[in-house]
Amino acid sequence: MFFWFIVFTIASLLLTPTLWMRRLYGWQAVKLLLSFVYGGIIVGYLWLMDQTVGAVVMQLTFVYPIILTLDLLMLMAGGQERTGKKGAKRAGAGQWARIGYSAAGILFVGWIILALIYPLFVKDDLYKIVQAKETSDKIAATDIQHIPTVPKETAGYVADKLIGGIPKASYYQLGELTRQKIGDEEFWLAPIEYKGLFESWNAKSLPGFIKVSAEDKDRPAVFVDRDSFTYSPSAFFGDDLMRKVRSQYPRDILRFAGFEPDENEKPYWIVSYGHYKNFRSGFELGGAIIVDAKTGAMTKYKLSELPDFVDFAVPASVAFDYNEWHAKYKHGWWNTLFGKKDIYQVTEWSTGEEVIGLFGPDNAMYWFTDHTTRGTNSMVGYTLMNGRTGEYTYYTGTKGMSDGKAAIEAVNNTFLKDAWTGTNSILYNIYGEEAWYIPVIDTKGVLRKIALVNARNTQIVAYGDSKQNAFNSYKVRMAASKNSSNEAPTDVANKKEITGKVLRLGEMTVENISLIQILLEGSDKVYMANPQAIIYAPFLKEGDTVRLTYTDTEEQIVSIDQLYNVTLGK
Repeated sequence: MFFWFIVFTIASLLLTPTLWMRRLYGWQAVKLLLSFVYGGIIVGYLWLMDQTVGAVVMQLTFVYPIILTLDLLMLMAGGQERTGKKGAKRAGAGQWARIGYSAAGILFVGWIILALIYPLFVKDDLYKIVQAKETSDKIAATDIQHIPTVPKETAGYVADKLIGGIPKASYYQLGELTRQKIGDEEFWLAPIEYKGLFESWNAKSLPGFIKVSAEDKDRPAVFVDRDSFTYSPSAFFGDDLMRKVRSQYPRDILRFAGFEPDENEKPYWIVSYGHYKNFRSGFELGGAIIVDAKTGAMTKYKLSELPDFVDFAVPASVAFDYNEWHAKYKHGWWNTLFGKKDIYQVTEWSTGEEVIGLFGPDNAMYWFTDHTTRGTNSMVGYTLMNGRTGEYTYYTGTKGMSDGKAAIEAVNNTFLKDAWTGTNSILYNIYGEEAWYIPVIDTKGVLRKIALVNARNTQIVAYGDSKQNAFNSYKVRMAASKNSSNEAPTDVANKKEITGKVLRLGEMTVENISLIQILLEGSDKVYMANPQAIIYAPFLKEGDTVRLTYTDTEEQIVSIDQLYNVTLGK
């Protein structure tokens, strides 16, 4: 940007008439100062703008007409000369003013067209950039053993208290928490950042990062001291991470800097880069620049070449942009004003997060959110965007499902008296059906309960003090909710059938509904049947041979979908 700063400064000085006609030296100095402050300090140094033609046009071009206009005003204000040629000089100044005002107006209108009007007419291109893969299938069934328990608020509450025990703690604050995997376990990780300029001068370096288990709420947070590291977004001058990257990659569009250690807990920064499709509109992600937090050594990778330890190079802001483009611009910008065909709304979560990170059954990290029609809680689809590859999948098989806000509202109503609220609601395929998994926190962010809400019937709300208790309660409530006229859907791939002899029978009552529990010879599972749905279930006897259809899980308690009594023939 230094080259363009020099060009901008020279243009501001030479391509203005007062320098040639009146030589107002004080005003020339003011122009140089304005150029230096805006072009050199604000754009070049503080904003770290990329050194591309598009950046120059957007950030510098519109300022020149302003300087030219001010210059012309100075020229006209000093247009009277105490000479005999006063009339001729006034005429010359007036002619220069007309030419100058015209040039300034043309440049300024051109900038408005490029910066403000042109982007409106390429909105349909934004929709194409997403390259959404649409499917009516369900998301893959989830291994409930690895669904994280600890929400972001709880992790932040725990991590923030740990900072007080770090040397020079007054200089530091907690950085952005992100959910990542180290080995096979999920953690909330946050770098320790500087509080400000003077703190960075006194501290000299950053001490490490904090790791909080996302799966075990009882495991204490850990401060990971991996030697002092230098480069960070909160550092200043030469230690500023983005300034360091910009010095080596001046022309790339830099969008994000995320903290991520490798499998040996060595700290790195993942800086995503890309380019614009249409002038300065339609960002397309290209890859990531991985920066050693201690040495500043960096390597540039395409998305397809990222090292294995990188969980996400796609920023949350880019994932949200793609969701917005896909939800709004299928038929372009005019349609958002008049036709409004196929326009949806991306859920804005109460936590302030644009999209929510999760790890799928394939151990890959995804950005999740759902789409609704405006003014309703009815979901029209949900999306998963791969954090490494950027692959965007839109799931459309959501007819009759409630969105995440409706699920949180159901949880909040359940704990209204305690003033506990649901947070970080994520949709999973649980027992063959979509269900919202929602940690429940108090006003301080401390985890109180784990709640599950059925996505097709938000009246089915189950919760427990632990994840296992919540899932056990959910299974019971799902079995109690099934009836002959409204059988809950199941995932065919997970449905199994077993034939065996009844060894023992038991009963349990949930919400005034009696459920029959069945033990079969040779099976260690407990099968639950709702007699309101399976009308011959109350006539079972020990020793009867039965054929059961159920949704298979790795747990011992399962819910029966169909029951046939071979002994009775019914």
